[in-house]
Amino acid sequence: MFVGHLGELELAGASITNIGIQGLAYDIMLGMSTAVQTVCGQAYGARRYRAMGVVCQRALVLQFVTAVAIAFFYWYSGPFLRLIGQAEDVAVAGQLYARGLVPQLLAFALFCPMQRFLQAQNIVNPVAYMVLAVLVFHILISWLAVFVLSFGLLGAALTLSFSWWVLVALTWAYIIWSPACKETWTGLSMLAFKGLWGYAKLAFASAVMLALEVWCTCKDLCF
Repeated sequence: MFVGHLGELELAGASITNIGIQGLAYDIMLGMSTAVQTVCGQAYGARRYRAMGVVCQRALVLQFVTAVAIAFFYWYSGPFLRLIGQAEDVAVAGQLYARGLVPQLLAFALFCPMQRFLQAQNIVNPVAYMVLAVLVFHILISWLAVFVLSFGLLGAALTLSFSWWVLVALTWAYIIWSPACKETWTGLSMLAFKGLWGYAKLAFASAVMLALEVWCTCKDLCF
C-alpha cells in the first residue's frame, strides 16, 4: 500500500519480489509448518501434551535453519530476477526490497510453527487479536518510514520485518506464559533434536507439494 506511493519502479520491484521470491519462501515455510499441525494434532488427541512442545521446538529449529539458507537467495535475488526476464532497474529494486525482507523471512519461519502449535490446541482467537494489533502498529510505522522519514523502498521492507518480529515476540510470550499452554509447553528440551531427520522428511515433503502447486499457478505472473 505504501510502496505504491514511492514510484512505479519501486512498486514493480516490490511486486515481483513478493510474487517470485517471497511467495516461494512463504510456500516453503507454510508447507513445512503443516507437519506441526499434523503431528501435534495427533499428540493432542492422544493426550500426549508434553510431546507437542517438543514437536514445536523441533519445527522451530528446522524452519529457522531452512530460512537462513533461503536468505542467501533473498540477498542475491537480482540474477534470478534477470533470469526470469525482469528489466535491470526492476531487478535492482527487487533485490533491494528482498534484502530488507530477510529479517521478516526469519521471523515468519518462527511464527508458522508457533501458530500451528496453537491451532492444534484450538487456540485461534488470541493469535487473531495479536495479528490485528500488529497490523495497526505496522500501518503506523510504515507511514512514518515512507512519508515522514523518507526511508524509501528499503525502509518499507524493514518496517515489515520489524512488525513480524513484534508478532513473533507476542506469540512466544503467549506460549510461555499463558495458562492455556501450561501442559503443552514445559520449557526447552534437547528432545527436540531427537528424531529431527524423520520430522524433516515429513516437513520438506509437505513444503515441496505446496510450493509446486502455488508456483504452477503463479508462473504466468513471473515470466
